[in-house]
Amino acid sequence: MDTDELIKKCRAIRLTEEAEGRVIFKSKMKKKGEKIVARCLIGKVVLNRGVNAEGLKTTMQHVWRTMREVKIESLGDNMFMFKFNAEEDKKRIMAGGPWHFNRALIVLKEPSGIGDITQQAFTHASFWVQICNVPIMCMEKETLVELGEVIGTVEEVTTDEAGECVGNIARLRIKVDITKPLKKMIVLNEENDEKESNREEEEMEGESENIGEHDRMGVEVHMPVVYERLPDFCYCCVSRKLMFARLPAKQRITAAATCSYE
Repeated sequence: MDTDELIKKCRAIRLTEEAEGRVIFKSKMKKKGEKIVARCLIGKVVLNRGVNAEGLKTTMQHVWRTMREVKIESLGDNMFMFKFNAEEDKKRIMAGGPWHFNRALIVLKEPSGIGDITQQAFTHASFWVQICNVPIMCMEKETLVELGEVIGTVEEVTTDEAGECVGNIARLRIKVDITKPLKKMIVLNEENDEKESNREEEEMEGESENIGEHDRMGVEVHMPVVYERLPDFCYCCVSRKLMFARLPAKQRITAAATCSYE
């Protein structure tokens, strides 16, 4: 019986006040607890079947190569707690993702609140993302952040030693909502200054017609989006966690047929 199932069964039992034991989480207890939380990460393996806990422990210990031992405990429902003995290790693991196990994404996060496992949301993961075919005029940090915000929350922009962005491929670290379809393309529309100026003049003269947003746009640039170290899940139906590469052929065809992405 996993943790979620046990909690549901306990909540279903109606207890009298005499049968319940309540404890006040005092500030002194909270301070000690905060020290524990500060050394922990919790993670969920996004896989539509159970995970071999011992296999994950062995694999991650080998892949992470931490300076000090990391204690890994299963919390049920493909969730795990990672307790670090060195803060540097924890920071490096968080910054070095995304991490995978058995070709499935591991969503890592710091525990929120007092660490109630049932209240943790594993909805966002950080990826290094490449935006290709970026116009030269857009290779500027603030502009790249604005482009990246179309995908998610921008955490970092790669620059050279002088702090500049060069070339036509921008590399950003972005926290992405993995419950939604991944953006595969960013379309940049250049505002047509001449048309905008004519429209303002016509409005002043009272001769303006209804001009749509599309009519005011000039050059259109398509910028493909590449996700580094992307694990096995469908670009289109990530919210339904369809692992196309892990499904038998017949199920793969059925899943593709029901894909709602356009």
